[in-house]
Amino acid sequence: MKYSLIFISFIIVMLWGCRSHAGPEGYFVRPCEFICDYPFNDTTKWAITCRVWGLLKYYHPNVTAGKLDWDKVLLDRMVDINYSSTPEMVNVELAKMLVAAGEYTGKKDNDWNDSLNMNMNLCWLDNSFLDKTLINELKKIASLTVKFPAYYRIDYENPMLPNEKGYKVDINTSYKHRLLSLFRYWNVIYYFFPHKYLMDQSWDKTLTMSIFPFIHAADIQSYQIAFLKLAAALNDGHGYISFANYYRAEALNTIEMIDGQTVITVDAGGLLPGDIIDVIQGRNINHIRDSLSVLIPASTQLNKEFRINSYVAEIIFFNKPDIVISRNGQPIKIQMPFVDFEKQKPGLYRWISDDIAYVDFSVLTKQGIDSVFHALSNVTCIIFDIRKGVDQSYDAELFGGYLSNKNTRLFPTVLPHPEHPGAFVLIDDFQASSKDTRGRRLYKGKIVYLIDENTQSATETVAFVGRTNYQAILIGRPTSGALGRVTWIPLPGNQRAAFSNFGLFSLDGTEFQRKGIIPDIEVYPTMESVREGKDEILEAAIEYLNTQ
Repeated sequence: MKYSLIFISFIIVMLWGCRSHAGPEGYFVRPCEFICDYPFNDTTKWAITCRVWGLLKYYHPNVTAGKLDWDKVLLDRMVDINYSSTPEMVNVELAKMLVAAGEYTGKKDNDWNDSLNMNMNLCWLDNSFLDKTLINELKKIASLTVKFPAYYRIDYENPMLPNEKGYKVDINTSYKHRLLSLFRYWNVIYYFFPHKYLMDQSWDKTLTMSIFPFIHAADIQSYQIAFLKLAAALNDGHGYISFANYYRAEALNTIEMIDGQTVITVDAGGLLPGDIIDVIQGRNINHIRDSLSVLIPASTQLNKEFRINSYVAEIIFFNKPDIVISRNGQPIKIQMPFVDFEKQKPGLYRWISDDIAYVDFSVLTKQGIDSVFHALSNVTCIIFDIRKGVDQSYDAELFGGYLSNKNTRLFPTVLPHPEHPGAFVLIDDFQASSKDTRGRRLYKGKIVYLIDENTQSATETVAFVGRTNYQAILIGRPTSGALGRVTWIPLPGNQRAAFSNFGLFSLDGTEFQRKGIIPDIEVYPTMESVREGKDEILEAAIEYLNTQ
């Protein structure tokens, strides 16, 4: 999307501008749940190691300057920490880590720390088994201003975190690299994810719960399950992991949850719209859904159910399982065949009536924007369907140039502070210019966007911009609630994991993360609409336009 490039460039400029003068009053602060007490045991010795290593990674001047391999410092200490059975022994190893970082000089910032207790709380330093010498030194380092740009940082011109190593290692045989994966991921989220305060569970608690699943993951499946549970704890729809088994595109929208039942919506493989899935391979469908739920990252429950539906569809249609369904109240056993869904290339636009046209946003290329508005310039209403995604070449500026000759109002945005990792700043308002509209005829008709829980990220931006700037009406279901640019964290074993790296808010200050964009008219599926093959959201849009 063209707006994405403008958005990222704007962020870089604003980050650079705020880096030297944003005081405590400029910080974005939301209360998070923290764990402060770390009495010594086999779990907390690793939790404190993770936190000390992370604090030094993002604040020690020599480490932030890239003067040493900070992963190696951790890996070199792990065996001795593993065998450390007393607080004193662990303190010795952590002191060696501090010595390895080297002597330093740096500018102390006396203001930022207290103002950020709700984003980055250092209470664990005073309530752990760390000795006073270490505590005092770590507090001193945590009060320093980090020189911009730091070696370990978010890079807004690169979706992959720079300077993080992937390591070609067998993750099954190296508990050290499994812990490195956990520690790296946990600290990136702790210092750079602006939505810790929206998690269902404290990120501190997630750390302690994850340590032994990572240490004891002796095979690839155990490791993947441990990491999937960790990523799911973000409650972020962008919490992807490269090794996860993604469902096929054909699996989308073939199952709906209606009144707590898993309902088929297509005629395929002997199944009919309205069939209720009860059992797959001898397992109750609700047990399957519960097992998947803890492994799937999602910002909202609606989006999580959508993803679960897609994974269940993958099992049913492409793995030939034995299933039991309910049809008209009667149980039926079926041996599913492999279903080869016919691939149909969607058309860009069509007329629904003399007054209403429909446009599929998923195939709306930059070149197609001109043709759509030329062909539909005289139609009274246009329905833009953004439920299936957006084409990579879509040009938001060009699109907006057909709808308005004014600048486009964009999101208030929360960004990590470049000199104080763990701190976030709010950029309250900015705008993007539209393409020159001279020679273009502005479209003056009604605009409707179709949205649902699969409308995520880029398409959520489309929905926000449309309603805010072009008076578009949103019809359907709340969107995914995962906005902001996707950033990938390289991991040992040449894997990677993602998260949303800045926060986007509505104009009234309400976050979209974990809420989504709420439609003006909400529409949910019914058994009747599924059995009759109706697109209930599209039909609601047509009814709305015909009655206005």
